[in-house]
Amino acid sequence: MESENMKKDVPTILIVDDISMNVEILENIISHAGYKTLCALSVEEAIDLMKETMPTLVLSDLSMPEVDGLEFCRILKSDAATRDIPFIFITVLNTSEEKKQAFLAGAVDFIPKPFDATEVIMRVNNHLNSYRMQQEMADYNRKMHKLLEFQKQQLQREQKKVLLAVEKIMKKRNSTLGEHLDNVGYYCGLLAQGLQFLPGDEKEITDEFVETIDTAAKIHGIGSFVVAEDANSCDGDIGGSNLEYIKKCSEEGAKVLEEICADQNHGEFLSMAVKIARYYHANWDGTGYPGLKGEEIPLEARITALANDFDNLVAERRDKREDSMEEIIQIINDGSGSLYDPDIVKVFNKIWRQMIRD
Repeated sequence: MESENMKKDVPTILIVDDISMNVEILENIISHAGYKTLCALSVEEAIDLMKETMPTLVLSDLSMPEVDGLEFCRILKSDAATRDIPFIFITVLNTSEEKKQAFLAGAVDFIPKPFDATEVIMRVNNHLNSYRMQQEMADYNRKMHKLLEFQKQQLQREQKKVLLAVEKIMKKRNSTLGEHLDNVGYYCGLLAQGLQFLPGDEKEITDEFVETIDTAAKIHGIGSFVVAEDANSCDGDIGGSNLEYIKKCSEEGAKVLEEICADQNHGEFLSMAVKIARYYHANWDGTGYPGLKGEEIPLEARITALANDFDNLVAERRDKREDSMEEIIQIINDGSGSLYDPDIVKVFNKIWRQMIRD
């Protein structure tokens, strides 16, 4: 069994030359060095052989009828499955232009004719070693990427648990606020999904962003609980009056979450929660707190601002008049360009019916 595994690990060298004597000489040199060989008298034959057995290295003549060595090299380098295989030309290069074209095609080296066995094996060994190291590094990078992705996902899960725990505490502190927190998270997820279809936002609004904001936005008003004066006053203050209190709520809430971040390595959930807590009272036109305007305000905070105000407006007008929803929609639209990001208002106008929860 061990000998079979060793045979599988032996590199395979593809030799391509339209002159059979050259192929025989190189095959003899290569096989005596302990390598497997594949031999072809044309590029077409070589490509057919590669469909069955993928070589570890290619030795190819430069000048051949029909498809020459340069074109063969270009073909291999244009295919993701073969582009990393070392390609060495076996030829007599008379001009620097020929050498330049060979390197541009993707060749790594040349073996001059007539062949010197020692030189052939040394060049083959050098490039096989480089190729092996390159493959090992690529394999290591893939493993590291998987490990980092696993660690990231684990961190995300832990941070999500932290935010859900904070949300649970907030709901226990104020039992009437539970529905509002759930609604704001739900609305933010819907608005974020809608923004994915607007030109220019598809890169920033990923599926991960949507999932994260659905959770992070639920604790947007954590500052009011930290300040502990009135658990609703920061949250329901549409338009940004009482700025001193809003500033206090925003900074204290963000500070608490930043302290948690310090222990959790700044994952997406907590980082987004910090931005929302600090900036969701900022208005699009630069009023509100902390005075940022337009796209200076983090996107997650802009989304949460509209979602929070919408739910407060619905709660205030529930069961008062049949036309109350029209009034709410008008209030949101009146705030477009002043309180709210106009793009988010556009999405709101398309999906507000989905935001009505029984």
